[in-house]
Amino acid sequence: MNFDFKKKDQIISIILKVLRVIVYILGVVSSFLFFFNFIALTIGVVYFIVFKNKWRWHGLILALATSLGTFALNKGFDVITGMYPLFLIFSLTIGTVCSYLILFSIHKFLNKFEFYKDFKTTLNIKKIKQLKLNKVVRFTLLFCLALTPISIWSVVSLDFGVMFNNKTALLWVHAPSTVQPDSPFTITVQSWDRYERVSATYNGRVDFSLESYNSTDFSSLSSVSAILPIPFTFSGRKLPSDSAYLINNEKDNGLHKFQVTISTIGIHYILVTDSFTGETFYSNPIIVQNTGMNIYWGDIHSHSIYSDGSGTPDHSFFYAQEVACLDFFALTEHGEIMQMASNWVQKYITLTNTKNSPNQFVAFLGMEFTNHQTGHFTCIFDNDQLPQDPLISYRLIGTPLELWDLLDDFTTNTGSRALALPHHTVEEAFLQDWFYYNPKYVKIAEVTSTHGDSLYDPYHELSYRGMYGPPPYPINGCSIVDALRMGLRLSLYASSDGHDGHPGHTIAHTKAYIAHQRPYTYWWTRFDKPYPGGLTAVYASDLTRSSIFSQLENRFIYANSDFGRPIVDFTINGMGVGGNSTLTVANTSIPRNIEIFIAQDGAPASGYHTAASINAGWSPNWNAEVEIMKNGELLQTFLINTPLARVYFTDTELITGTSYGRESCIKIGDDYFINEYSNNLIFNPDQLQTNGIDFYLIRIVGDNGRHTYIGPIWVESLT
Repeated sequence: MNFDFKKKDQIISIILKVLRVIVYILGVVSSFLFFFNFIALTIGVVYFIVFKNKWRWHGLILALATSLGTFALNKGFDVITGMYPLFLIFSLTIGTVCSYLILFSIHKFLNKFEFYKDFKTTLNIKKIKQLKLNKVVRFTLLFCLALTPISIWSVVSLDFGVMFNNKTALLWVHAPSTVQPDSPFTITVQSWDRYERVSATYNGRVDFSLESYNSTDFSSLSSVSAILPIPFTFSGRKLPSDSAYLINNEKDNGLHKFQVTISTIGIHYILVTDSFTGETFYSNPIIVQNTGMNIYWGDIHSHSIYSDGSGTPDHSFFYAQEVACLDFFALTEHGEIMQMASNWVQKYITLTNTKNSPNQFVAFLGMEFTNHQTGHFTCIFDNDQLPQDPLISYRLIGTPLELWDLLDDFTTNTGSRALALPHHTVEEAFLQDWFYYNPKYVKIAEVTSTHGDSLYDPYHELSYRGMYGPPPYPINGCSIVDALRMGLRLSLYASSDGHDGHPGHTIAHTKAYIAHQRPYTYWWTRFDKPYPGGLTAVYASDLTRSSIFSQLENRFIYANSDFGRPIVDFTINGMGVGGNSTLTVANTSIPRNIEIFIAQDGAPASGYHTAASINAGWSPNWNAEVEIMKNGELLQTFLINTPLARVYFTDTELITGTSYGRESCIKIGDDYFINEYSNNLIFNPDQLQTNGIDFYLIRIVGDNGRHTYIGPIWVESLT
């Protein structure tokens, strides 16, 4: 029997051609995947080096498209163009490759016609192809062409500091905000590198002490009864790690928990002196008291790889509880992405309900409604289920009005409660249309996150922190203050909206946003988050879903701009935030006695593109401004320079209320709209007002960059 070697060679040749096409398609697909686009770059460069025919140039175009797209996104072209990052990278990479292949196909087709051959002859293309270059020049040219996309990609995609510098820069000391006297509690000491990551190599010794104050007059307590940990030496490994908290080698790897008991009533800071840096670090303030509400901290807006974030949901829950030291947490994926896998929703529900542990850690179910024309709403629920038929998704629910109908049906049929949380309201890509406000579900609004600050329009003089991707010019009617001026009842919370797999303590505001920082992701959604994620504090009697949700719903909350845990209280004539947060007085001239209590966090703060850091001889920066805002305007500012402070102010001006009104609306013909981005006609713009009610809110602006917000409290007069 004779074997047909020629046929065998043909089959092998066909297989190789098919494989070459499949691998190239794999490269094209991976070209817009955040971490995995190195696959596209590699395939492109290999094709350019290995092949000598048309595939050489196909490979070069793939490599160049990948590198240039990566470079453009990292240099902020999404802000310049106003395009959402994923759409822009898709256009730059896939669009470039597809455009090239279309032009190449047209070129091959036209080669069949004489007029095109004559045209090429006129351009002397054939002579150019036949041009003989010596081997050295040819090699140099090809080497430079191959090196160009690699260099462009590497400049923005590789950071050797992030890869290898895990050296300790500071310590973070976390403690509960409120504890009972004589009740043991857990504190966490973490060694952080300059990217706010846990340092795997830390081997320092820590010594513990207390700084304590009287709760009433803030005088120093010289005699305090407490049981503090004995000096302890951490055990770290030799090699750095960008995920030290995941290492299981029977070492501390930069994180250790200790037991503490404080018997003396007062306000205390735990001080930890570190042998490695030679510095002393402060914990957050701890109130030791017999009675009163507890303060719990959480993040109720974040994402994992189940939508457009990083890392698995299980990783997010672990990090939130064990590393960020949160008390409550909600992983709030995008429903339209969750639909892409048939079992993701059920796996997410099961995992969240498993992670919920009363009096230890509260896990809320949640999902985000993403409508770029009307604004985003993160929905969270107080029970063990969420809507599934239909799922919360802009593909299934077109407008917020349909979302309200879905929530009405769901809460009626299940007995569950729901909150819808507007966020990043002044970012150009997601401008909030407050026309869709629903007081049944929209009770609190996200004042700060990794996107920036939404209290004011980014161009407003009182917008200190700004917003990523703001509109090209000031836009009325999207900020939280504008919503309050319209008469909406919203209190302030903060969350991370984290996409970097680090809920409760994001690190994407540092250089660790880079693609090779674990946990990995496909999505281009963490490099454009230049602010630290925020946290919400809740005053509650116990740590359960029902209790925490009720206090969120009833506004017993305040907000902070980073991982810090200051303590804040705000009252007017003795009435604080919570419930309807409304003080009713007899007439418009009744004085309003404002009292603000602040216990600042002793940790250094994070900021815009800035990691928490210290200098030699460091001590906490207690300098801050306490701002009293009335009806959206700055009423009074007080300077403080101590860890604890109490501020008093009496407002004797008449209660007048405020308005958004026709003066702030945009008029098109005879019709009024909140702004040019809204397509909802306002029939009577004069109704956009507070009906004579004043609102007050407090912002504490630390010199270190930390911002804390509480309020509003509304004040109405009977006459």
